[in-house]
Amino acid sequence: MRRVLTILTMATLLAHCGYLHAAQFTPIEMPDGHGIGLLLTGVIQPGDDRAFDEVAVKLSRAVVITTGPGGSVGPALAIGSEIRERGWSTLVPSGGSCASACAMIWLAGQTRMLGAGAQIGFHAMALIQGAQRTETHDYDMYLRAWLTNLGYALDATATIVNTHAASIRWYDAIELRANGIPTEDYP
Repeated sequence: MRRVLTILTMATLLAHCGYLHAAQFTPIEMPDGHGIGLLLTGVIQPGDDRAFDEVAVKLSRAVVITTGPGGSVGPALAIGSEIRERGWSTLVPSGGSCASACAMIWLAGQTRMLGAGAQIGFHAMALIQGAQRTETHDYDMYLRAWLTNLGYALDATATIVNTHAASIRWYDAIELRANGIPTEDYP
């Protein structure tokens, strides 16, 4: 159990410090024999949905443990869709954070769990070209459709797209529930 908690702590710290430059998908044992976790860390990049599938197809059941700063929304939505199709849960561990595209993956969990002090960060989508980051709402209707397909009300969708792309609005479990995003405490 201590090994799992150490892995989760290290992954959270590395993700916050920016040392992980591409998404990593690592199967681990959950504490107290509660099954398999699939630890997802790093920045989501194009092609990571295929890398996720290569690992996920080997597991019959898993809790996807998400920590990270975000990344590319397209692969994140594909990963999230696969998580939902498999009926898997998602978790941000105690003290961890999951923002942007990472938050989209967390939202897809059949059950969404947060450890003590964990936070989810949302903002509007942005196009990144070189060093230029430009907020765009051109794809909001696709994101809204995806979230609606997951069962979220339009109020929850507005929570996500109404924060400027240049910033992040952080939510804890209480604020998420108040905005129509059901969560469960972990453990």
